[in-house]
Amino acid sequence: MSYCANCGSVKIGPSPPSRISRPVGVTVLGIIQIIFSLFDLALGLAIGGSLLSLSFVPGIGGIFALLGIVFVFAGALSLIFAIAFLTGRNWGRILMMIGAVIELFAFPIGTIIGIIILWYLTRPRVKAYFKQPKGRKYNRPYPQNP
Repeated sequence: MSYCANCGSVKIGPSPPSRISRPVGVTVLGIIQIIFSLFDLALGLAIGGSLLSLSFVPGIGGIFALLGIVFVFAGALSLIFAIAFLTGRNWGRILMMIGAVIELFAFPIGTIIGIIILWYLTRPRVKAYFKQPKGRKYNRPYPQNP
């Protein structure tokens, strides 16, 4: 099995390669993303739940409710993206890369983490994993030409 260093595609010849297993780094990044997503969801529910205790202060309750909704929405989207990333969807990889670019602005630690994530997600084997065909029909061995 050979990979194109420029685009990460798998070279398919007379004997196509078997499925590319998920790289360990993809699993680690996906699990970290899920943990942060669950944290955002919990934080949003906690902030939104605090609306009951602060409802006697005019205006504050609405701000907390809105902030809670934003965190819940961001956490839910982040969880969907993490699951797509873990299941090998290329759009999940692209969204993870967009998040890494945004992370570059969190100087200095975020910049280093963003660079590492961008570097890793552009490795040929990682790109090939995300670009391989998905679905049950591709899990079977390739048919031989008669």
